[in-house]
Amino acid sequence: MDLSASTAPVAGKMSLKKMVLGSAGLGIAVIGLIYLLAPHLLLDVYGVDIQSPSEANIFRSGSGSLFVAVAILFCLGAFNVRYTRTSLITLFTFMSGLAVGRVVSIVADGWPHAVLIAVLVVEASYAGAAAYVLRVEDSSPQLKETA
Repeated sequence: MDLSASTAPVAGKMSLKKMVLGSAGLGIAVIGLIYLLAPHLLLDVYGVDIQSPSEANIFRSGSGSLFVAVAILFCLGAFNVRYTRTSLITLFTFMSGLAVGRVVSIVADGWPHAVLIAVLVVEASYAGAAAYVLRVEDSSPQLKETA
C-alpha cells in the first residue's frame, strides 16, 4: 500500500499552520516592537500625537508588549505542535477582536485612515485563515491534540 498519498495532505496542512502562525507572529512582533520602543513611528502615520507619559504608557503596554507576547505564542505554535491548536485559537480570537473593534469604530466614528482599512482586511484574513485551519484540523480523522 502506498502511504505517500495519504500523508501528503497532512504535510500540506502542517505547512499551512506553520505559515499562518509564523507570518502572523512575525508581523505582530514587528508592530509590537515598534509600539513598544518607538510608538510615534506608527502613530504619526495616523495623525495621533502622544501628549503625555500616560498616553505613551498606554500604547507601549497595550499595543507594544501585549502584541509581542501574543507574537511569541504564535511563533511557539508554529514550531511546537504541542502549542499549535492553542496558538490558532488565540490567533482567531485576537484577529477577530481587532477586526470587530475596527468595524465598530467605523460605524461609531466614521472612516479612519486608509492604512487602517488595509489593516482591517489583513486582520479579518488572518482570523479566516485560523478558522479554516482549525476546521480542517477538527475534520481530520487523525488523533487530536489534548490540552
